[in-house]
Amino acid sequence: MAQLRYLDDTGQLQTKSIDTDRFVIGRAPTCQAVIDHDMISREHLLIEVEADGRFRIRDLGSRNKTYVNGELTSETLLTPGDVIRVGECVMEFLDDSMSPEKIDLEFLTPDRTEPPNSEWVKLRAPLSLTVAQISQLSQLWGDLPLVARSEDIAQAALGRILLYLQAERGLVALRGQEKMDLRPLVHKALKRAPGGSLTPVSQSFALAPILQGVGGRYPQTTSQLNAKLGYASTALAAPLVFNGDVVGILYVDRPTAKKAFTAADLQYCVAAGAQVGAVLGESTRRLARSAAREGVAWMTTVRRLQSALRAASPSSDTFEVGVKFFPGRSRCGDFCDVVHIDEQRCFGLVVDGGAHGITGLVQANAIRTAVQTTVGASEDTLMDPALFFNELNRMIAASSVRQVLPCTYVGIDMSAGKLVYINAGGMPPLLMVAPGRLVTLDQPSLVLGIDANYYYEAARADLPEIFRVICHTDGLTEATSRAGEALGDRRLHEALLHRDSFNTVEDVVNKIGHAWVTHLAGAQSDDDALALVIGRG
Repeated sequence: MAQLRYLDDTGQLQTKSIDTDRFVIGRAPTCQAVIDHDMISREHLLIEVEADGRFRIRDLGSRNKTYVNGELTSETLLTPGDVIRVGECVMEFLDDSMSPEKIDLEFLTPDRTEPPNSEWVKLRAPLSLTVAQISQLSQLWGDLPLVARSEDIAQAALGRILLYLQAERGLVALRGQEKMDLRPLVHKALKRAPGGSLTPVSQSFALAPILQGVGGRYPQTTSQLNAKLGYASTALAAPLVFNGDVVGILYVDRPTAKKAFTAADLQYCVAAGAQVGAVLGESTRRLARSAAREGVAWMTTVRRLQSALRAASPSSDTFEVGVKFFPGRSRCGDFCDVVHIDEQRCFGLVVDGGAHGITGLVQANAIRTAVQTTVGASEDTLMDPALFFNELNRMIAASSVRQVLPCTYVGIDMSAGKLVYINAGGMPPLLMVAPGRLVTLDQPSLVLGIDANYYYEAARADLPEIFRVICHTDGLTEATSRAGEALGDRRLHEALLHRDSFNTVEDVVNKIGHAWVTHLAGAQSDDDALALVIGRG
């Protein structure tokens, strides 16, 4: 159910369920959410439920306007994690039926200077927190279980941090492979706007917690706010710390605010970063202990069901097929299929059903069955999969138990020398065409069932006589070592770009497996991972 979460005048967390088709926020006692503040109109804004189940927000001609994710908005669709500001009140929009959008880091401007009027607080400096701040920090995790995933922990903490600081956007990111890389874990409201780019953020400021081990804020006072800086008006950044090491960053900002963050806000942010980092690090240990004690029976049951539903992916005289499966510790459900139509044609499908238990397995199997049946009944759809993906999307969107299951489809026709593919929220396929030549077939599309009216389009690529097509789930590149670093695209690509990697399909699969084992070095990944390789010649 969709909800709004905000702090009331006393600083207490309030949650309002959007349980009507017309949900009005304002000062009037007839509003569904009554907020008695001078800067809020009697009927300030309206949230409506559309026919497809999505939520639309509309400003009702308010005097002080409505802001979504820090941008002035008269009307827009809401996405889980969006942050709404009315007057001085900040609200978080929550909707469990949909997954929040992933983000890239293009909003970080590649500058080489720190924002003017920034103030830095070294981690070794003593913090001075109020009783109210300490109380807020103790509530960051809400009602999460002791064995919650890292994403759930960060999601809950970030939401409460934003509300307490009355910030409008934010993210929690872990250190990446390189010195200046970030791996976003969760975000709130940092997504590309439909009509333009995000309000940018100073890269040097956002990376300071990692590069310098410090927290910071800008500007020092409200009088120094400068809308011409080219990035968010006021921001806070703090390091995530675990066992004395900086493992990531906590970043929050107000893109177009007229009020700067205070020194007390920065004190709270630095303390929150330390606590979030510590809990994220400890959660991995708790998850391992729980899996060893209580989760074994459940995981065994789900794993048995997954094994029973998994189909063989055999090779043919024309196409060689290889599959590598890496079982996860706490999440499972990845599937793949390869179906040979004739000597010249085949298709491959990878579905990521992890983290959804038995319902995820059932829906993943339904997707596989639908694709197999459709292509089997009409071979023309092999190289024109958009029509049946659109129909499948509408069917899943209408289901009351839909799950967020990314999938990737590839169809191959050697008589035409063509490859067709659709990435429905899945990882982009990789095409090896020669030693040292690797092409990423990127075509981002929505996960099936998110938007019933979404239109899928198939992308095409020319195929040489000899090639290797690699499809995989995100559990492969997101597998994290004991040091907290993900395997990542770069390490995977490096393994595949070695000149001796362009060999048999079995050799390619073994290269991927070696990269996985070497990177984890004995650690166990939480999520399933699967790699499918289809080759010829």
